[in-house]
Amino acid sequence: MSHHTSDRRTSGNASNLYTLLVFVSLVLVLLVVILSAYLRLSGSGLGCAEWPACYALIKAEASGAESLAAAHLVPPWATMTHRLVASALGILVLGITILTLHRRRAFRQPVLIPLAVLGLTVFLSVLGYITPSPLLPWVTLSNLLGGMAMLAMLWWLGQRSVSSVTENVPGHELRPWALVGLFMVFFQIALGGWVSANFAALACTDLPGCGGYPWSGGPWRESFNLARVLPATDAGAVITGDPGKIIHLAHRAGAVLTFLFLAWLGWRAIGSGNRYRGTGMTLLVVLVLQMVLGLGAVAFSLPLGLVTAHNAMAALLLLSVVNLNHLLTPRTRT
Repeated sequence: MSHHTSDRRTSGNASNLYTLLVFVSLVLVLLVVILSAYLRLSGSGLGCAEWPACYALIKAEASGAESLAAAHLVPPWATMTHRLVASALGILVLGITILTLHRRRAFRQPVLIPLAVLGLTVFLSVLGYITPSPLLPWVTLSNLLGGMAMLAMLWWLGQRSVSSVTENVPGHELRPWALVGLFMVFFQIALGGWVSANFAALACTDLPGCGGYPWSGGPWRESFNLARVLPATDAGAVITGDPGKIIHLAHRAGAVLTFLFLAWLGWRAIGSGNRYRGTGMTLLVVLVLQMVLGLGAVAFSLPLGLVTAHNAMAALLLLSVVNLNHLLTPRTRT
């Protein structure tokens, strides 16, 4: 009897440690995502004294490598904090993976997600160490989407670890729509990252259009070519041109569609019962704040604080939709 009690206590301690590691890692990933946005945006010239003349300038260093000309304006504390938090995060993710592999039956969950988080951690670490040219947009996009994917997966792991194992939610008609909402949010985040990676933030400064720029006849294939290299002048300024306008307009169109769909999804969640009401209300609040921040960033000529907050709110919006999917996904008894 005491032997079984000891086994249950050991299993419970391991489960508690696992949950603690997951939620601490979640906080660190959120911090890394926000710091990465701040470093990326301030390094590209947002918030510099000569705005907007200093935006998207590339310079050649003595080593011959290309870097953002405004990168020297990034506060040293932000860079150091980002490195320390990212290093601590790597250790915690490794611990989560080891615990999952060692106690996978006790946790009653597949090991695929923890392994995916570990893989993303390694990939982003290598990408950060290599630091290719800022004229390669796929690098910025990979960093952003990798961090957001880690955030979503850790939130899922955390919610599944604290929910009741015996809790079985019957199939809900809202579940497939919540999954659609998750993909829409992630795709919209990708569009926003593509705007930043292509320095297209200033391509359209009017609301709601882009100075009468037509949708048809534009260089669509070039604009969304993941392998494209950004052109630059001899003086080192990135040329956005028509591709920048198309990228910016696509992000705005995606924002409208995402807002309408998630507003409907949040409203439906509120009306689906007490289990989903809190998440539905949170989703609507974060959605409205995200739209206000996006419009405000354009209206006030992209202040660094507003644009960074816009990135942070996108992360919270993603977590809200992930949480709704968690609530709508039944737990199976194993």
